[in-house]
Amino acid sequence: MTKIINMGSMAGSTALHEQQNPGNLAILAKVDKLRELIGTKVALPQLVVVGDQSSGKSSVLEGLTGFGFPRDAELCTRYATQITCRREVEESIDVSIIPHIDAAPYEQERVKKFHRTLREMTPESLAQVFKEANEAMGIRNSARSTSSDGATLPAFSEHILKIEKLGPDEKHFTVIDVPGIFRKETEGVTTEADIDLVRNMVKSYMKDTRTIILAIMPSNVDPATQEILKLARQADPSMTRTMAVLTKPDLAIERTMQQIAIDHVIGTRSDLLLGYYIVKNRGPDDAEKTLEQGQADERKFFSNTPWSALRNTGKAGIDALKARVRELLVDLIKKEFPKLKADVVKELSALRSQLDKMGQSRSNQHAQRAYLNKMSEAFQTLARDSLNAYYTSSRLFEERHDLRLITRVVEANDKYSNAMWLIGHTRPFASDSDSDDKGSVSPHTEFECIDYLELEEIFDPADTIMPDVSGQDQIMEYIEGVYRDSRGQDLGTFSGALVSTMFKEQSKKWKPITMCYMNQVVSAVHHFIVQAINEVCPDERVRDELWNGYLLEELQKSYRRAMDHAKFLLEIEREGVPMTLNHYFNDNLQKAQSSRLVAAMEKLGMENHVETKNEHGDVVNKEAGVFLSRAQLNNLSFNMANSDHVREYMHDILEAYYKVSRKRFVDVVCQQAVNHYLLAGEGSPLKTFSTQMVLNLNEDQLDMIAAEDAPVKLRREKLGRDIKNFEDALRVLKGSG
Repeated sequence: MTKIINMGSMAGSTALHEQQNPGNLAILAKVDKLRELIGTKVALPQLVVVGDQSSGKSSVLEGLTGFGFPRDAELCTRYATQITCRREVEESIDVSIIPHIDAAPYEQERVKKFHRTLREMTPESLAQVFKEANEAMGIRNSARSTSSDGATLPAFSEHILKIEKLGPDEKHFTVIDVPGIFRKETEGVTTEADIDLVRNMVKSYMKDTRTIILAIMPSNVDPATQEILKLARQADPSMTRTMAVLTKPDLAIERTMQQIAIDHVIGTRSDLLLGYYIVKNRGPDDAEKTLEQGQADERKFFSNTPWSALRNTGKAGIDALKARVRELLVDLIKKEFPKLKADVVKELSALRSQLDKMGQSRSNQHAQRAYLNKMSEAFQTLARDSLNAYYTSSRLFEERHDLRLITRVVEANDKYSNAMWLIGHTRPFASDSDSDDKGSVSPHTEFECIDYLELEEIFDPADTIMPDVSGQDQIMEYIEGVYRDSRGQDLGTFSGALVSTMFKEQSKKWKPITMCYMNQVVSAVHHFIVQAINEVCPDERVRDELWNGYLLEELQKSYRRAMDHAKFLLEIEREGVPMTLNHYFNDNLQKAQSSRLVAAMEKLGMENHVETKNEHGDVVNKEAGVFLSRAQLNNLSFNMANSDHVREYMHDILEAYYKVSRKRFVDVVCQQAVNHYLLAGEGSPLKTFSTQMVLNLNEDQLDMIAAEDAPVKLRREKLGRDIKNFEDALRVLKGSG
């Protein structure tokens, strides 16, 4: 078996030392308290004893603790056993089971019910307790190998058997005995899986830096060949927290093996900082002897040659081992106490944070409504800060730049305005000199959306299909065709309805560009809401009920309203009669007309330079220009057909109105469909999860969303117990507990 000795008070020969060092006893007592409170959650300083099953570990443990384990093969350690010795007025032995932390809740409750109390400890009574504990943990034996449902019972358990040995002569001491490492399976008893399970269990005790490894090995083999030292080196590469104990020196008959053992204890062959110790075990023929008689035999054995060479080393015999173990444990505890306190404070903070996230207990509707209201306020705070670009308010914005909502919306606004300017027109205007570059922009690559299945019914792929404008005629040719197909007997004019027809054709890309933009903004808003809800509502069940039972449907309604309003603005702008009171329309039209006049004048006139002179007649400026005589000015004419003139005039009106309409439309889409319907308006999706929503929930909705189910209640209760234990542990560490 593999034994783990944790800090505690040594009995017997260490009593005088305890009286002389009451501070050490107080330290060991504190750690015993900590073990009861948080021993399964925080690594405590301890001594782990490892070795082969036949290495003599049981006798070493018995010598250190005064506690004898059953010798029956079926009762050898199949689980960790924690033995605590503590001074009390009355003698008793209390036996219970500590459930494994990862066991199912029903399994934990079942094994917790196991409890036995013994008034005296005999081999028979202890053996009976172990048998009953095996049955409680579901360990198989020769009489029972399967459970009631036919499943094969395990050979080992990860539960912990807790034995408390109380009495007026006991000293504070705790030891954990775990199953020993074995290498071959026994048919009908153990399997290859059991070998791995036990090995991993032992390794888990060895790996912590607060553990001193005590490697047990027999004296009749060379320590250099022992696998246990290889395992120790894996856990402790520097070998600074590993001590070796040689056992069974009476079996080292050959002089060579005796000298190897002596050399290791003396230190001539030792590579361990903590060195080697040696003890003599009680043999099978010594079963009837008391511990005191066994220790007397041990002292006599080490007084004979060649073992008498170890007499003055202080490393021979169980008493020497006890003293050294105690010294190491006390030193380790003193060293680790500050770090241990920091670990307890950190864990306590984490537990409190988990409990805070769960909110108050939700056993009634008032508590349920308060719980949801607190959650909604936290959500609204995140939403408000995300719209105000107040990103220093929460770590969420520091860690997740994709949740900086208003920044993402502004980026989408810029892309939308740019796309409408560059590729919003069906045909480039005659004055548009860089039309080839503008046509390379695609709204489908500009506006990328985050995929959410629940948004598929909101987005209509048909709305974002760009019309094919390749291979079509130029804008002047198009205008001429429209004019010829619709001209009447008007003299030098055209019907106002033609502007509406041409504008609708020229703006037919607006819908796919606008709907791509709306899709991206809706996707960004939805992504923010999903992640913010995850942040403010850690309870998965509550989150799912809140989301699927209420929020999602309301969010989809608000998204549809925004999308419908964008389509409404498209219809008003494109389908209605062209109209504007914006003076920029006339400015643009006049500029277009003026540019044609200037072009005609430049063609007719002559280039010359005008000199500007000062009062002294010196030339101070020389400017190039075009000059016409009065006769040339009187004969100025565009010299074009009536239809050509009308065509150019139609182009200028279309271009002037298109520019005004495009800017107006981009503004109202951003202001109304996005800012109002998606961000800041009363019906905004960001305002769906609000205090008002919580107040409007009826009793059934409250119970469905916020009532605690059994697992949540159990988790809350467990967190409460853990917090209390860690608070008590912190008081112990501070000296007030």
